[in-house]
Amino acid sequence: MTGPANIVSLDGFRAVRADAKRNYIDHARDARLAATLRDMVENVEACRDGVGSARRALFLIGASRSGKSWALKHHFGLVPEFQPYQNEYGETVKPLLSIEAPKPCTSKDFARAILDALGVPSKSRMTEGELYATVKTQLRERGIVFLHVDEAQHLLRHTRRDLIHDVQDRLKSLMQIEDWPLHTIYSGVPELADLLKGDPQLANRSVVIRFIPLAFPHDKPVVEKVLNEIAQKCGLELAPELHADDFLGRLCHASDGSYGKIIETVQAASLLVVKKGTGQLDRRAFAHVYQSHSGCLPSDNVFSATRWSEIDPANALADLEGGN
Repeated sequence: MTGPANIVSLDGFRAVRADAKRNYIDHARDARLAATLRDMVENVEACRDGVGSARRALFLIGASRSGKSWALKHHFGLVPEFQPYQNEYGETVKPLLSIEAPKPCTSKDFARAILDALGVPSKSRMTEGELYATVKTQLRERGIVFLHVDEAQHLLRHTRRDLIHDVQDRLKSLMQIEDWPLHTIYSGVPELADLLKGDPQLANRSVVIRFIPLAFPHDKPVVEKVLNEIAQKCGLELAPELHADDFLGRLCHASDGSYGKIIETVQAASLLVVKKGTGQLDRRAFAHVYQSHSGCLPSDNVFSATRWSEIDPANALADLEGGN
């Protein structure tokens, strides 16, 4: 169906957009993430009973836009023990504190970022030891048992091994607060793995989950699921060409296999069609979105070029390099 009569109202478009953006699309990796978070919850109670495991850290590692933050936010919302509650004094306790590591980020910067998130002022003359002592006290007194640090690769601002070792020691110390079972979650790009190198103690206290990029045709069912679910959520039909391996391969390649980016691309193309009111999602919408987002030349558009597999999406603006 085509024509002006199918163009949705502004309120209708906003409703469709909100519904599409809120929709979480499960991936096979979600099962392991959910199980790991549940293990952490159970280990908190085991630690309180004096029989807990020393593995109190989760490192969630994946490329930019692989869906790490989105997955964590989704699963945090599903775990009852992560939700705020009222204690016996009628005070609201928030067991989970989620922050973003500042950039640049020294060990002092990290401690101050935690205190800032708690609304606790820190004096500029405080030593690193004093800052971390305050952090530990505040976490315990406020009932925070889960600390999530996003963009955690910012903690690796140093190249000297001795300074990196200091950061590793600080991370371990957060898991050794006296009479308090704090568990930590660090999410970031592959560089974050360097924090686990050269420190067997930290590695032995951690669980690592990788968000591996998708590859076509191996992950064809995953790409198809994303395409179908979002189109259905937006009330759209898929043009026959979108069922072909050629298009699905283009979609995976244009997104560098990043699960989160694939979802964002399909959402953007779908919402473009919803706004136009044509009712059918086709390859032209994806070509438009790709050109708009990347700024590529028409000949370098992965969704319209003949030899699309030879195009490197990272070089979309290469023709402008060195220009005045």
